[in-house]
Amino acid sequence: MKSHRILLMLAVSLAAAGTLVLPSAATQSAQTRQPETAQSAQIAQTGDYARRELQASPQIKALLTNLRAGIQSEKLTFQVGYTAALDRPIEQLSGLKLPADLAAMARKQNALADQLIRIDNNARDEHVRLNPRERLPELALACTAGLPSFDWRRSGKVTPVRDQGGCGSCWDFATMAAYESSYLIRNGGSPDTSEQDVLDCNSSGYSCAGGWWAFDFVIAKGDATEAAYPYTAVKGPCKSSTPESFWAVTWGYVKPGGATPLVSEMKQALCQYGPLAVAVRTSTEFHAYTGGVFNQHDTRNVNHGVLLIGWDDAKGAWLIKNSWGKYWGDACGYGAEKGYMWIAYGGNSIGTAAAWVRARNRYYILPREYYRLMPEIKPMPEEAMRPAKPKP
Repeated sequence: MKSHRILLMLAVSLAAAGTLVLPSAATQSAQTRQPETAQSAQIAQTGDYARRELQASPQIKALLTNLRAGIQSEKLTFQVGYTAALDRPIEQLSGLKLPADLAAMARKQNALADQLIRIDNNARDEHVRLNPRERLPELALACTAGLPSFDWRRSGKVTPVRDQGGCGSCWDFATMAAYESSYLIRNGGSPDTSEQDVLDCNSSGYSCAGGWWAFDFVIAKGDATEAAYPYTAVKGPCKSSTPESFWAVTWGYVKPGGATPLVSEMKQALCQYGPLAVAVRTSTEFHAYTGGVFNQHDTRNVNHGVLLIGWDDAKGAWLIKNSWGKYWGDACGYGAEKGYMWIAYGGNSIGTAAAWVRARNRYYILPREYYRLMPEIKPMPEEAMRPAKPKP
């Protein structure tokens, strides 16, 4: 990318002039990306990017100056600032690991998902037939892929922005963000799942050093509430005795083989399943994003997982929710909570390996046919499976 070349040239020039030291990655992390005083720690807890920048270190100010020069040179359409994410190395925040056998894995998963979706749909339709006065929450929503814009936040189906801290658990947060939205669509309520449960107890070796979509964990084991199993941003021993409160039916990839869907395919999946876990390539510019349409096209391998929640054709952009806290990004046109981004269709490989998940519906019980296809999953205890009653 031209912006990376410009950034490097400017940094080298500053170093040669003696105004900027180019430390090692470890030294840079310790010196410029960690709050070292009470004052800087206080600055970190604000979304006032201009105020943060005024009190930032010379290194951070030089970095932002260089980034803005690159953005202006390339005529890009977004802004950068001193986000709280810049207080951590980008390697700590971007821990998505693309599987080497993604295509084969995706085809196998989608073949199973097709069968499980059919079973779940049949159970739902039978419940509706037997209870004609009940209206299931998922049948009361309207989303059309032909709309010029759409935002799942406006339907109340996106949970608040989370903060993964200094742990490369974006794979975990994207997984659970997609699950929470599916739960809201199918059941309502206020789900707050435990990312720590997934981090500690998954059997795939996923950790703060990275991982992949963890929907199988929520299907087979279930997930605890955040209150029962709070997040610590450090992988620890599994607390297997913690009661589980959330389960999923199945999950799958939007595109066969895990490829990046077309814009029309992504919109259709967003309407059919709800918000999607997607991969993207982060960069220093992404790290410092504060607003506008992020239209960088960094073609390096994807390394980060986020939640895709909407689109705007006038902007030519997807709306994503990140897991870097509320002191990164923008509110993107809805409410005051930051942590969101408009990213151009195709920007930084957004949408790679887009995946959906279907939460279990609390209003009916899955039939035995489901468990015959999923022999590793034990049927839920009868009291946990007792259907709730939706409002007529």
